[in-house]
Amino acid sequence: MKENGERAGTPRVLPLLMLLFAVGDLSTSLLVPSLPGIAREFGTSNVTAQLAISGFAVAFGLGQLLMGPLSDAFGRRPVLIGGLVLFGLGSVMAALAPGIGALIAGRIVQGAGASAGYVLARAVVRDIATDDRQTARMMAPLFISSGSMMICGPLIGEALIPHGGWQAAILAGLLVASIACVWLVSSFRETLPERRRDGLNPIRMVRTYSGLFASGRYFAYLMTHCCAYGATYTFIANAPFIDLANGQAGPLGLGVSIGVAMAGFLTGLLIARQLTASISVPQGARNFVIAAIVPVLMQIALFQMELLHQYAYLSLEFLILALVGGMAPFTAAGVVIEAPGRSGSGAALLGASQMLTAAGVIVVVGFLNDGTMLPLALMQVALLVIAVVGFRLSYGSVLKSA
Repeated sequence: MKENGERAGTPRVLPLLMLLFAVGDLSTSLLVPSLPGIAREFGTSNVTAQLAISGFAVAFGLGQLLMGPLSDAFGRRPVLIGGLVLFGLGSVMAALAPGIGALIAGRIVQGAGASAGYVLARAVVRDIATDDRQTARMMAPLFISSGSMMICGPLIGEALIPHGGWQAAILAGLLVASIACVWLVSSFRETLPERRRDGLNPIRMVRTYSGLFASGRYFAYLMTHCCAYGATYTFIANAPFIDLANGQAGPLGLGVSIGVAMAGFLTGLLIARQLTASISVPQGARNFVIAAIVPVLMQIALFQMELLHQYAYLSLEFLILALVGGMAPFTAAGVVIEAPGRSGSGAALLGASQMLTAAGVIVVVGFLNDGTMLPLALMQVALLVIAVVGFRLSYGSVLKSA
């Protein structure tokens, strides 16, 4: 079936997978510049306004736990279509929301729908890829698309505020999802080799997910990916509420600042795509995360010396996110490689764990926020250290027992 999938046209299907994969990140990044305005409009706190991001992240994560097994049972195509329809419903709910509670509810529905594209784009890659290195090479464009959306999203979202407020950001995400749905219905052919409906049994689902957690190599990739992505989302969700200029002249606006930092993520992905043929999946997963710790420590040191102006901060954040971006294709490939025959469930568990981690750190840093970048940087360095140590312990124990 993989050979059939290849003949069906990997070059043709990959652009669609890139769009499906990025819908969730785009819808969030479009809304980020509007968070302070949402808080003012509804008369609520910044932490409550951030629930429009963290609530989406929780639904986005938990939804993948269901979307993965559903796709293993019924096929990738119908679940992808259903997810986009659900995303559209949530978008309408959010755009018409009369209060903050209704907005958060709409965003939760959006997140559940967007989860299908995020998890199943990776599952389709595993369906059609012929070996581990091709899996990593095909994962890179998915994350490149996501990174591109996270660069453009804040810029577009900020530009839309004078013309339609935060509602315009919601509707822009709906437009992109509608394009993806039409494209999917008109051109995507099923790639799942064999349907496995026994995976929908709740007891079997628990066994499948617990079995994946118990796999040392799978868990190593999962924890590394989640912690590094948590460091990325910590910046995205909290940037609107901190002084990016550190008390000094900061000529760059919020949308541009986030876009500059997220350009680092895209740069790392482009570098990783070139490296997939020359380094192994575990090497890529481990080495990029180790390197990412250094620029975070530099941020903290410069902050303490009162030398961290806006350009220095964003340059270092660019480097941090570049190294996280370089890691992403390797860890994403690792989890589906280490889940043979269960790629949908393996990708689902990764996505769920990733977004729940992101939601948790967004809330924690939101409460710790003192208006400076210090709580954000401390959370980033803690997550990256946990990722490095966790990968060494989990993956290393497997190597010793092999």
